[in-house]
Amino acid sequence: MKRIAVVCTVHEEKGLANVPGLLAILERIKPELIFLEVPSAALDDYLTGSRSDLESATVSRYRAEHVVDLVPVDLPTPEADFFTNNEDLFERIERTSPDYCRLVDWHSENVRAHGFAYLNSEHCSDFFSQLRQATDSAIESLADQRLAERYDLWNRTNTLRDEAMMTNIENHCRQTSFSRAAFLVGAAHRQSILTLSRSEGAAPSTVVWEFSGFLEERIEKDRM
Repeated sequence: MKRIAVVCTVHEEKGLANVPGLLAILERIKPELIFLEVPSAALDDYLTGSRSDLESATVSRYRAEHVVDLVPVDLPTPEADFFTNNEDLFERIERTSPDYCRLVDWHSENVRAHGFAYLNSEHCSDFFSQLRQATDSAIESLADQRLAERYDLWNRTNTLRDEAMMTNIENHCRQTSFSRAAFLVGAAHRQSILTLSRSEGAAPSTVVWEFSGFLEERIEKDRM
């Protein structure tokens, strides 16, 4: 039976969402391979240690002590103007929606205070659902067709990425023998990955998806 632990993370260290915290999770999982939220072209950056985000720093430290295969599963990175346009999009939303800003601040504080226990919880999934609603409302109130088109492209791009990452993982599972793996992915993708993992034909029947069993701390509702 293949077990894949979906470990939701952030790309920059913040409070308890840090390299030691993520490394401790990998030490508990003891993966034989790690699926990465990066395109194939970025794999060399992981192997050489030239990438500087939270995940790559953690993986580098884990690889120093363990033999582990790295498997990139994301789509190619969009062109630079995609990110420039979306930076403008979300700046406009911030200036328009107090609810959006309040939610972002709440999320940031919980990442800082609870780290991976929060990022891998239903609370985090609920946050992104509420953030989506606040964003939808802001886009509607702005009534700007150009911004609406950028927002639609942003959503479609992330949907395609999630589907591609799951397909690539499934294909690898069919072709490779292993017992334990970890999938490091941004927390914004959590609910989509969870839903896709439960869909018919989502993975070989020999795969067990795990979304929180690797945590030492659990967050109760009254703590949030």
